[in-house]
Amino acid sequence: MYKIGTKISISAFLFIVIIGIFFTAVFSPFSTEKPRKSAENTYNTNCGSCHLVPDPTKIPKSIWENSVLPEMAARMGYGNSTKSSYPSPEIPMIDSTEWNQIEHYILSLAPDSIPNVPSRKGRTEELSQFKSSLQTLGNPNIAGAITNIQYDTVSGYLFTANVYGQVREWRNRFSITKYFDSPVVSTILKKDTLYLTEIGIMKPSEDARGAIYAMHQGKVTSLFTKLHRPVYTEISDLNEDGKNEIIICEFGNYTGELSMLVQKGSTFEKKTLLSLPGSIKVEVVDMNNDGKKDIVALFSQGREGIYIFYQKENLQFDVEQVITLEPEYGSSWFSLLDYNNDGQLDIVLVNGDNADYSLFLKPYHGIRLFISEGNNAFEQKWFYPINGATRVMAEDFDQDGDMDFAVSSFFPDFKNAPEEGFVYLENKDPAPYSFVPHSTKKAASGNWLVMDKGDFDQDGDVDIILGNFQLFASEKIQTDKKHDFLYLENNAIKNNSSPFNL
Repeated sequence: MYKIGTKISISAFLFIVIIGIFFTAVFSPFSTEKPRKSAENTYNTNCGSCHLVPDPTKIPKSIWENSVLPEMAARMGYGNSTKSSYPSPEIPMIDSTEWNQIEHYILSLAPDSIPNVPSRKGRTEELSQFKSSLQTLGNPNIAGAITNIQYDTVSGYLFTANVYGQVREWRNRFSITKYFDSPVVSTILKKDTLYLTEIGIMKPSEDARGAIYAMHQGKVTSLFTKLHRPVYTEISDLNEDGKNEIIICEFGNYTGELSMLVQKGSTFEKKTLLSLPGSIKVEVVDMNNDGKKDIVALFSQGREGIYIFYQKENLQFDVEQVITLEPEYGSSWFSLLDYNNDGQLDIVLVNGDNADYSLFLKPYHGIRLFISEGNNAFEQKWFYPINGATRVMAEDFDQDGDMDFAVSSFFPDFKNAPEEGFVYLENKDPAPYSFVPHSTKKAASGNWLVMDKGDFDQDGDVDIILGNFQLFASEKIQTDKKHDFLYLENNAIKNNSSPFNL
């Protein structure tokens, strides 16, 4: 999840609402000879023209009144709200009667409060599958600012990066002497070349200052610049011509895109795959078994959900949205897995962004498991609520033959359950989706932004490491010392080798 301070989910919802309203107003003009549509029809038509209609009951009335609706009004040319940086149109996109219908309809349904049920406090068992330790890399005065953790299974290298533009590899105590101008959010090793993605501006912005570099034999070369807040990168030879393509999630802000860099001689040419903000993660796999590599992408903005880009010929793609979620859910991460061992890929996804206009604990945040029904149709079979769920990893951590889940949260309930910054869901019975949650008190000592897995201590089981980004939330965390990492050493196989220390 690279959404530090980002305006996502609801902000994107507002953007899509406006677009829907605009097209409705232009192509479906109101006729005075016909009765006005009901408030519900007005809301459904304008707000559901291109995405799932947001449920007014999922946001408290006070937040609608004081935050979301003023933002909507400003973007549609009503009111004098100074809360939005979005360029407000001079001419309203809908007439005042329709706007009032939408506003009154939402407020008539919005509840005064939304209970955060079920109670999270004390529901998790003590984490015993893993031995947990808090660790700091380098200067303790700049600890708690980690922006990236990526483990390379081929080399065994674990790369980390922080907000100050510093990149390190733990095993060889390797550090890139060149400090990048902004945080590095992706480090991918391909043979003897390290590809690094720099975000540019972390806060919401329309400025495209991100970049991708290649490091070979100590030399850093710029491959492409002016990327719009890139947050995730994948490198793969999609068409198997011997040259890697670079797939980039340009999260953006009001605008953004999923893009791809195609090598043309000694340079790269950029191609837009889907011009939407909020792209946050991709995986490359053959989803329709036609022998070609496809792209599975998560978008976390207004048109929230999972998209599959089916490759045809010459790096051309057909795109289909296979999972659609309401825009207030704030999806953060996903992983592909074959949960039920039927030979078809399933999807586990977490929702939990809470850095938007609607800052409250949301009972619909958590982990969702979508099982393939064939032909890339997916049905949600299981949901487990976790406040602010940010990243998820699927693995048979306890080596008992079924899939367990590790979930990190950047927005946990700091007051009642701060230890749920990390939750290990142990699979007890796959068929009825029976899981037992575990946590560690050490997770309450950080704000865990990034997470990765790997056999770090080389003992045959899969360990977990979480990166702490505590700069924006230190007042919420009960600790007198900042740490960089929470290391979870798996006990599935007893380790007789040297302990893993960063």
